[in-house]
Amino acid sequence: MTNSKTTAHTNKSTNVHSIINFLIQRSLIRSGFQLAPGWAAKRAARMFLRPWRKPVAGRAPYAAREIAFAAETQYGPIAAWSFGPTTAGTPAILLVHGWEDDHLSWAPLIDKLVARGHRVLTLDLPGHGRSPADITGIPILAAAVAAVGREAESIGAVSVDQPFKAVIAHSLGGTATLIAATEMGLRAERFAILASPNHPRLFAGAMMQMLKLSRQQTAMVFTAIERLIGRTMDSLYLPPKLRQLAAPGLILHSREDRTVPLQHSQENAAAWPRAEFRVLDGIGHRKLMTDDGVHSMLLHFIDRNAPADAYGFRSDAAD
Repeated sequence: MTNSKTTAHTNKSTNVHSIINFLIQRSLIRSGFQLAPGWAAKRAARMFLRPWRKPVAGRAPYAAREIAFAAETQYGPIAAWSFGPTTAGTPAILLVHGWEDDHLSWAPLIDKLVARGHRVLTLDLPGHGRSPADITGIPILAAAVAAVGREAESIGAVSVDQPFKAVIAHSLGGTATLIAATEMGLRAERFAILASPNHPRLFAGAMMQMLKLSRQQTAMVFTAIERLIGRTMDSLYLPPKLRQLAAPGLILHSREDRTVPLQHSQENAAAWPRAEFRVLDGIGHRKLMTDDGVHSMLLHFIDRNAPADAYGFRSDAAD
């Protein structure tokens, strides 16, 4: 059993170390713009494209038995896991965590899904957990999600005739999932998206403010980011893509979310023809992954036999 005081102390020490590291990096970048602007822009871009926060220690592991597997992308290997029955025809669910989390963040939901007879697949996104990466970014994250989808077919978890019964994704993992679905061939009967940003400028702009960069310096960093990921940030804006997504969806967002503005989910829901949108109260951002009430809504959403009116979902999103 994990000692809560030890865990709290470890997490506090990690946070202090991260803050000190950030302040050092900010000083280097701001000084760099005075001496070598191109170098400083690239350093800031790479800083933005690397997760800083480590997953929280001391979380309870899942009870369900795991089978590890790997998927390959052009950016490197992806660590992934399968839980629950492996019998052919078992409905499979894919879980995708968000920025600076890992697959263990889904532990409570994994056990609930397995208990209901589902096979659950999940992964560590590039640069997170056990999936190495020099840099990340939405296209790289999306490629990882799509690669796990292809590998799921190779190991017999899904097929052309029986795709994922559902994909459930949180935060930036949801953004990557929707890019994978609309651009990279990821297939599922339905998608549940929890508080996902619809444009990378949300986080890029926030970091530039934390670095205290000028408008001109910020523009240079944005250009460096786009060169590193191989496409413009505007090309990753979700609503135009979601207008073409035929699968039903469920979008959940907490009113108190201080990480991703509610407007992002509102815009995503307005563009997605078959998406149902629910605003929740008192949950915040990361707790969406572990909240029992959210789990109940998700379990209802993915169950074909659930009553269509249990949570007021439209029939095309719940049947």
